[in-house]
Amino acid sequence: MSPLRALALIALLLCAGVAPAPVLFAGVTPARVRFAGVTPARVRFAGVTPARILFAGVTPARAAPEAPCPPDPPGLVPAAPLAAFAAALRPGATVDLLAVGSASTVAADGYATAMLAALQAARPGVTFRLTQRGGRGQDAATTLRLLATALAAGRYPLVVWQAGTVDAVRGLQPDDLASTLDAGADLTRRHGADLVLVDPQFSRFLRANVDIEPYETALQMAAAEPQVSLFPRYELMQGWADDDGPDPERATTTRGQHAAAVLLRRCVGAALARFMLAGAAK
Repeated sequence: MSPLRALALIALLLCAGVAPAPVLFAGVTPARVRFAGVTPARVRFAGVTPARILFAGVTPARAAPEAPCPPDPPGLVPAAPLAAFAAALRPGATVDLLAVGSASTVAADGYATAMLAALQAARPGVTFRLTQRGGRGQDAATTLRLLATALAAGRYPLVVWQAGTVDAVRGLQPDDLASTLDAGADLTRRHGADLVLVDPQFSRFLRANVDIEPYETALQMAAAEPQVSLFPRYELMQGWADDDGPDPERATTTRGQHAAAVLLRRCVGAALARFMLAGAAK
């Protein structure tokens, strides 16, 4: 086989999705092929590089479209206006947001980063920046200290504080959670910020093994204070799970669980962004 025909066959295999590494021509792998000192990457067929060759109308694979999120339930708006956040949403402004919580809040692909992307898409004339503080296994008392440090170092018109999950799983006192939330609400008010509380994630395992109600009550009581709202993540996710929405626990394969979890985080973040913008519009 001539050198040019061999190289053309390699390009055809690549476009067909077949790895050429096992293919040998006279015992030489494509990576080692040299024709008069020219490497395959530099060869041109009528001015076209092998990477650009199309065969029988085959084009490079395109990313699959993202799965749609379920619609928001009626009434998914803050009980009170998010006045400080609204004042910051000026055209051309840069709005710094603070998100504090446990693992689901600080994950690189978590709901908080999805919230940021959704806000930016909804308000392209405003630049949003997100600071995340927290980590796996951190209870409300621990994240309160992180909240205080962050507020002392920067100015944020809106704070997202996810709390209650670790406290509930560890069986910590709901009254202690309530006191911690009150202290955090007072702190954010003194810094002129709106506070959006985010309650635990819904899961059947959590519902079956933890009495979540006292912790939800503590969050609801804190949300009755001025400049504080509660984003009902638990109720939202439970409704989606009941209505065949994104539900990693129902998936039967590892790939399905991963896809459902990614979709769930994106949908929670997008819903949170709409919740915040609705509060700013009140």
